[in-house]
Amino acid sequence: MNYTSRVPLLPLLSVESVCAAHRTLLKGKTVIGERHDFYELVYVEDGFYYVILDGTRYTVPPGSFIVFPPNAYHSGDGVTDNTATVSIVAFESAAPQMASFGGRVITPGSVGRERLAAVFSLAFSCIKSCEGGCCATKEATPVALSLLKNALEAFLLEHYREVDVRPPSGRKRHRKEQFGRLSDYLCAHLSEKLTLDAIAAACLLSRTALKALCREFCGCGVIDYLISLRIDKAKEMIAEGKCNLTEIAEAVGFDSLHYFSRTFKARCGIPPSQYAAEE
Repeated sequence: MNYTSRVPLLPLLSVESVCAAHRTLLKGKTVIGERHDFYELVYVEDGFYYVILDGTRYTVPPGSFIVFPPNAYHSGDGVTDNTATVSIVAFESAAPQMASFGGRVITPGSVGRERLAAVFSLAFSCIKSCEGGCCATKEATPVALSLLKNALEAFLLEHYREVDVRPPSGRKRHRKEQFGRLSDYLCAHLSEKLTLDAIAAACLLSRTALKALCREFCGCGVIDYLISLRIDKAKEMIAEGKCNLTEIAEAVGFDSLHYFSRTFKARCGIPPSQYAAEE
């Protein structure tokens, strides 16, 4: 029989790389706010996970997961203590369909849980944490990595669906615009010695309103958010390799290399010199 017709199999939702895979006990730990340029799938094995994402507080119960989109600032909610044990896989995907996962707490069925168990089993065997990032294990053969890619894509596809994204309320939209202006102002003035009064005045807010805005969208104080932005910018500059650490420290608003190094290590787990050596 001569088959002249073909049905193309086009990729709907693809995963390009895995950035991290680990299991973490969050009980008694403060979840420091962060943002990164990849997706992060957080599955709650037991207990409850409380998080702020894009100004909204989420409770992720056991057996459920949430996905943090790239460059979305997320943190502990600062009010309720986490009791969760979570498994996390971070990955890169250029698929626009991934946007449907944003702001959703999803509880997979039995098949979904089996798929996710396969994802983490493969991820934990193929990926290990290295200082400054992750690296492949000796078990990470091309076949194993392909199986990991297929398992993760299958799980995401199973839970992907178009959602009716309702526009935010007028107040919510206004608050988001205010926070956007705050973020833009801080990013444009990272090298300066900023005070709460100066930031509030620039954003046309009172000190009280400024702190409430930052707490709402970040779950942290204004200065803590500013430090996070400074560390993010420092990482970018280190990766570019155009400036030395002293120049970078000055460019992102630290008075001394010592203070910069100490803060960087507290946030990232390693000093900037080691981070630069591993880039």
